Amino acid sequence: MRTSPRPARAAAPALLVPTVLVLSGCAGALGPGAAPAADVVDAADCAVRATLDGYGMGPGDGGLPPGPQAGAVPDDFEPVAAVECRPSAAVVEQPAPAPAPTAPGEAGTATPDGGGTTDPEPGVTIDVVRLDGDLGPLLDQLRRPGERAWPGQACVAMFEYQPQLYLVDADGRAVRVQWPTDGCGFLFNGAWESLAGLRETTTETLTIP
Repeated sequence: MRTSPRPARAAAPALLVPTVLVLSGCAGALGPGAAPAADVVDAADCAVRATLDGYGMGPGDGGLPPGPQAGAVPDDFEPVAAVECRPSAAVVEQPAPAPAPTAPGEAGTATPDGGGTTDPEPGVTIDVVRLDGDLGPLLDQLRRPGERAWPGQACVAMFEYQPQLYLVDADGRAVRVQWPTDGCGFLFNGAWESLAGLRETTTETLTIP
C-alpha cells in the first residue's frame, strides 16, 4: 500500500483537472473484489446518463436512460473490440421550442406572424469510437485489483476523468467497464496506454439535446 500521493498521469494531461495544490483525505475507492460483474446488454450505447456524468457534462438528466451497470468483465464474456464514448469538439445548435404567440398589449415581444422568437440551444455531442486490435493489455488493466483508501491517507486534490468504455463481443453484445483505481481514485499506470495501443476504425457522432 502506497503512503505517498500519486503524481498526475502524464499520458492524459488534458483529462486531469487540478483543483488546489494541497493534500486532503481521500474518498474511499473500490477495493479488491468490490466491483460486481458488469451487465451484458444488446449493444454499446453512449447516449446514456452515465456517459455525461462520467465527464461532468450536461445539466439535468435530459430524459436519458441511466445506462447499464458498469463492472468487471464477466468470465464468460469474450470481447473482440472496444467502444469508447468521448466528448466531441463539435457543438450542434438545437432549435428551442417556439413560445406561445403574444397578443397585442401583453408582455413579451411577438414576431410579425405572432410566432415569437427563439434562440438555439447547444446540444452535447459525443463521439462513439470503435477500437480494434490487441485487447490483451486493456484486459490486463481491467483485471487489476483496485486498492482501498486507508483512514487518513493523503491524496493530491485532483479529479481525473476516466474513459467511458464498453467492450463488445462478436455478436455485438456489450459490457460497460469499471476501471480499477488506486487508493486515491486514480487510474493505474498503463491504463491510458492500453487504449492508445488500439486503432480507431469507425467514429460516429451523437447529438444529445
